[in-house]
Amino acid sequence: MTRDAAVAEEASSNVKTGQLASMIIELGPNISEIARRLGQFKESVRYRYKEKLLNKGFSVRVAVDQVKLGLRRVVVLVDFTDAYQPVAQKMLTALSERGYLVSFEKTLPDGKYLVHASVPEECVEDYREFFGELQQKGYFRSFEFYTFHYFRNPPMKTELYDFDAGRWDFDWSTEAKFDKEAALHSPSTKEKFDMVDLLILKELQKDANKSLAEMAGTLNINYKTLTWHFRNHVEDRHLIQGYVMNWIGTKYEYKLDKANNRKHTYLYVALLFPNLDRAKRMEVMSKLNILPFIWCECVGDSYEAELVFPIATLTEGLQYLSEVISDSKSPARYFMIDQTNSLAFSLIPELYDDSKQRWKFEKEEMESRVEALLLEAGQKSSNERA
Repeated sequence: MTRDAAVAEEASSNVKTGQLASMIIELGPNISEIARRLGQFKESVRYRYKEKLLNKGFSVRVAVDQVKLGLRRVVVLVDFTDAYQPVAQKMLTALSERGYLVSFEKTLPDGKYLVHASVPEECVEDYREFFGELQQKGYFRSFEFYTFHYFRNPPMKTELYDFDAGRWDFDWSTEAKFDKEAALHSPSTKEKFDMVDLLILKELQKDANKSLAEMAGTLNINYKTLTWHFRNHVEDRHLIQGYVMNWIGTKYEYKLDKANNRKHTYLYVALLFPNLDRAKRMEVMSKLNILPFIWCECVGDSYEAELVFPIATLTEGLQYLSEVISDSKSPARYFMIDQTNSLAFSLIPELYDDSKQRWKFEKEEMESRVEALLLEAGQKSSNERA
């Protein structure tokens, strides 16, 4: 094979992998349907998915449309007091079980936490009061509370990624500095759902490759019943917003509550813009969404975005963010994120009362869990000193 032929074959291979990744973002890892749409053999598509994506550290997870579930995204910037820093992550993990917390990220170098929660829309103010009570008890020095209309993971810009080499090819000098379509994205509306739907969504959040047959066994639900719910509720009502191609390489081990990260490869940066008017917010969104490195965003009267820069692009990335912040003329801040001290969690269907068709907000249960955890941590500390 000549050099030119080898280069052409490599380019063709990368294009095919990019097409596959784009289809997965739209359809999930539905190999049969993707093969049909691409006009390729199913075995070839499955092989490419395994060899070019899964074996290279990519993973796929479902993005649930939480607005359709009646949930609002809340971001809280928490500064734990010195006494409670050692148990901060255990406390936040406890809130993931009963308190609607969906992720937390430790910021560098100040050691604060960016806490994301998806809270029943009718309970947002109760949630704010709950954090205020935790501060009064001395757990926090301070906290900042922001609410948003919706949360989204912008789809991966597969055309700018070299899947064989494992690197981005982005021209920072490009004149296309705006992604106006992303800025016009609007939230959906609430849909009907039930406990079985939530159980399906939770399983897909944990593993988007899981089949309905496997789920039926795990959940101990009749396969036909599960299939009916998936097709008539989850699919027809679009409870799934899309699928996230995890190019960062982070994998969450749900059984261990532990994240495995690619160290020294990417820098994770969070941007927070309080109280942006609509015109400024759309401008900021359009400038950030042109970047292939934007990972997620929370949109409302305030705006929060998280970006993941390959180390090789760090200088250009921070310069670009500086320009966006300066142009916005707002008191925006950015935070470096310590990925090794960050976790994300799946839905907790047990927080939904299927008989009353509403989410439960059990503040007393949340408080008791936190206090029991702190009591246990205090006893362990006393035993260690003894």
